[in-house]
Amino acid sequence: MALGTNAPSAGSLIALRFDWLQDELPAGPWPEALRDGLCAAMKNIGWNAVHQGEFGPLERLYRDFTVLFPRLLVDRGDVDRGADLYTLLHIMLWRRTQVLSELKRFNDDVVRPFITYLSRHFDRQAPRNASRDVPRIAYLSETSDLFGPNAVARITVSLMLGQQEMREEADWPILYCINKPAQSLWDFAGEFGLSIRDMARATPSQTVEAVIAQLKADEIDILIADSNCAVATMVLQRRPARIQAFHENGFAAWAIPDLDLAFLGITQPSPDLFDDAVAMLQTPRNTAFVFQKIERPEASIAAVRGLLCTESGIARPSVVYGVYGRMAKITADYMVQVEAILLRDPDAIFFAGGTGRISPIIACKQASPVGDRMVIYNDFIDGHVIAECIDVFLDSFPFPGGMSCIEVQARGVPVVWMAPPPQSEQLIIGDQRDPRLKARDGDHYVALARQAADPDQWVGFGATAVEIANRFGDMREQAMLVEGHLATAWARARQDGRLAA
Repeated sequence: MALGTNAPSAGSLIALRFDWLQDELPAGPWPEALRDGLCAAMKNIGWNAVHQGEFGPLERLYRDFTVLFPRLLVDRGDVDRGADLYTLLHIMLWRRTQVLSELKRFNDDVVRPFITYLSRHFDRQAPRNASRDVPRIAYLSETSDLFGPNAVARITVSLMLGQQEMREEADWPILYCINKPAQSLWDFAGEFGLSIRDMARATPSQTVEAVIAQLKADEIDILIADSNCAVATMVLQRRPARIQAFHENGFAAWAIPDLDLAFLGITQPSPDLFDDAVAMLQTPRNTAFVFQKIERPEASIAAVRGLLCTESGIARPSVVYGVYGRMAKITADYMVQVEAILLRDPDAIFFAGGTGRISPIIACKQASPVGDRMVIYNDFIDGHVIAECIDVFLDSFPFPGGMSCIEVQARGVPVVWMAPPPQSEQLIIGDQRDPRLKARDGDHYVALARQAADPDQWVGFGATAVEIANRFGDMREQAMLVEGHLATAWARARQDGRLAA
């Protein structure tokens, strides 16, 4: 039911009925008042499902909403409603995804219909001349808080700091924040010399226009988005920079035609992630630097340690196993292994914290003979706190942890992890883990968890964890890769410009 290049005719549409709507939707085309009311209803129902986090409703609503999405993109004035729904659908899919390959459907369901609509109503910019020897770079970032639940800001800032060491100060990258920067980001920027632009405006379309105007004022040659969000899609579709790139951070699918390079920090190159013309380049993330620079919150650490003992009923735990992050990654099979680990040690406890669906964890806790020793926290948990309270990190599978694994290793916490399946898009995670703690199956996972917790071996595993985090705290390694790819692309753009002149 996706739209083509022209608005649909009445004969191409049929009436629709959904169990979450009281009335049947007419065949259409739909007037603006109906589109507006339907969008409001979808946002109300959809965000409620996101907050509940249960997979069944999220899947059903996502499927229904993607049927409706193209039919709500008619006039130029629909752009903000379209951006709002794009954001909602993005979150709905992310919150229920346990296998990375599932994210590829976002391209056909959302990205391509949105780009088709944008191309009908918004013209591309005239390209800037590629005249400078050293191009000016800007990062377009959706996250604006170094302390928040989304690690992307820390990842992008680490990369920018690495590039600062390789460039003259006049050529340092600039960070364009789609959302209002937190004060902590301003403070950090002042200390390390980061240039920040606050691009947040009242609506997505106003933010887009502000970004495009600022890019022109700053004479930006290369624009790098660190998210495939709605605003980034709208900006890149207008082609405001000579070279446009994507620094992916887990949700890689972004098949927009106005993308030249994709820097893959987690995901391996894979078909159907991007448009066929996009060059996919592996640039493993070096992200621990910012985390290691943030002061340890001692009072909060002591409070959480006390809470773990109180909630579990174990005054002096032999070991605290734990995981934190996006709770959709926690599967029933994972919880089976957690239970097996706790059954082997009556004084061990397990902690799981994060946002999203927790029903499999709660179900296991309620049914398990060791459920009292499972402490569940269904909210954002600060890695600077919990990384000091966990002795052994039990990585999720089949969708592994990302920044959380680097964070705990920076505090000397061993990470037990499951070997990714063959041809997995995330085989690259092995570079960020201790190979001695890679499990081949569930039984091996349990055995390695017990081995990592052995006091005689824990110190050695912890030392290796710190070495891994330090390696990924050297921003220059990834920055050199990114700068090399950008230099090649820039030389090609300058050559193309000379040939066209």
